[in-house]
Amino acid sequence: MQRVYVRTDDFQLAHRLLKALEFHHVPVVMLSTDEPLPDASAWWFASPEEVKRLGGRGVPVSSETVDEQVLVWTMTRSHPASPKQLVFGLDPGPRPGCACFADGTVLGKTVEEDLLSLFGFMARMVNAMSPNAVLVRVGHGSPMHRDRLINEAIGRGYWVEEVNEYRTSTGASRHAHGLSAVKIGRLAGKPVHEQRDHEASLGELRNLQRISRQRSKGALTISIETARRVSQGQLTLEEALFEAGYEAS
Repeated sequence: MQRVYVRTDDFQLAHRLLKALEFHHVPVVMLSTDEPLPDASAWWFASPEEVKRLGGRGVPVSSETVDEQVLVWTMTRSHPASPKQLVFGLDPGPRPGCACFADGTVLGKTVEEDLLSLFGFMARMVNAMSPNAVLVRVGHGSPMHRDRLINEAIGRGYWVEEVNEYRTSTGASRHAHGLSAVKIGRLAGKPVHEQRDHEASLGELRNLQRISRQRSKGALTISIETARRVSQGQLTLEEALFEAGYEAS
């Protein structure tokens, strides 16, 4: 892969960028903003303000989203031409797994914190790659999370298929959700054309309460009614925790 540069005077941002790029095995060199690029056509990373000021092939990155923005960049570089079809394989759950394919080639996988961050990531991939078509394949497990994913994907205008997850599960670890998403993305499913009404079971609501205790480090448990609103997509779990009085430190 071609060498890239971190060209920022923000030490904290530079440190995060170096770690993220090295994680993806991207050759990287650190520069200050007053040092010229050895190659004027090279890609380089910095804050949005520095990219705007210095121009060229700068990639604007914010400190809060370094890992995701580097992931999107590395994925799009591995398939530079606009694909005919971009496929997302989604493994439903509280932290959904996502795998991305361009014309059948796996670009990469990720696990996102919630539905909002997942579809934000997907939207950035679509905007970056400008495919002719987008297909979202959703695993059939975890009905509450599955239906929320299906409804959101249809609402955004994507083609959707529901995939039988049999034999795609690889375990309970965070890494396993990404691997399952890859397997789901490779399987043809049943087309879904309409959004679904899904009434979460008491067990699903109790599970959301359990997760709220974990996310708040035992500080509080959201109510059943609040859990129902989360299950219906009216608010995220983070918003529910904030509404209940919890603020992450």
